[in-house]
Amino acid sequence: MTTDPLTPRDRAQISEILCRRANEIAGFSDDYRRKPEHYGSVELALSREIDRLRRLAERVDPEPEEEDTP
Repeated sequence: MTTDPLTPRDRAQISEILCRRANEIAGFSDDYRRKPEHYGSVELALSREIDRLRRLAERVDPEPEEEDTP
């Protein structure tokens, strides 16, 4: 089975999705840490997932597309 290679636009979109998910988890993680009864193991798992998603995003689209600026 052959698959078409990802276009630069595909890679940028995947990177954006991964970054968004990492930010969503980071927001949840911040809320979770504010609770005095939080568990360190969950905090560690969330931190690792955030880092993993951000690393993947960088690998998929290492150079952000240049924006059209006047």
